[in-house]
Amino acid sequence: MGNKVNFLMVIHFHQPIGNFNFVFDKVCQNSYQPFIETVKEFPDIKLTFHFTGCLLEWLQINKPKLLDEIRLFVKRGQIEIMTGGFYEPILPLIPRDDRLGQIKMLSDFVRKHFNYEPKGAWIAERVWEPNLPSVLSDAGVKYLILDDTHLKYAGLSHDDLHGYYITEDNAKTVAVFPTKPIDKGFFARKASLTYITASSKLPVMTSR
Repeated sequence: MGNKVNFLMVIHFHQPIGNFNFVFDKVCQNSYQPFIETVKEFPDIKLTFHFTGCLLEWLQINKPKLLDEIRLFVKRGQIEIMTGGFYEPILPLIPRDDRLGQIKMLSDFVRKHFNYEPKGAWIAERVWEPNLPSVLSDAGVKYLILDDTHLKYAGLSHDDLHGYYITEDNAKTVAVFPTKPIDKGFFARKASLTYITASSKLPVMTSR
């Protein structure tokens, strides 16, 4: 029991705007729905979800029951919902007002449809610039996650990357949690497999 750690996990759900309807439907059937059903079976496991706005709009029309399940997770305190750019823009490439507008769109959707005030932000492709903290702070964001590479380039070592750091722009601050994305090879190896029950994976997670 002395080796317990806090394991923070964010699940990013995204389909690009304009994608084919059959692609949305296939991904929902093969990935999103089985995953959501598995999460439902384990209410004590806490997770953070991020959905891009174009996917939420599609779900609202085509898979409303899936959104109902997510509302249940939020209501019982199992799931936190993140905000971000509604259409998954690369924030540093668009004007400041558009950055604020994109984040506001997604935050408003989360408030309206999940009755939840988002505090964290997903940064599309984790593309970062030092002037983003003031924009994010003005949009109501309290924290974000970034690839640990950004912090290593700033001079931090692997051993430093625990907990979170505060960064600022024009005296407006946000917290940054360094993260290392799961190896893409992991998903490639699992892509052809059917879902394995979460209970069989829990001992593996708790032993690491």
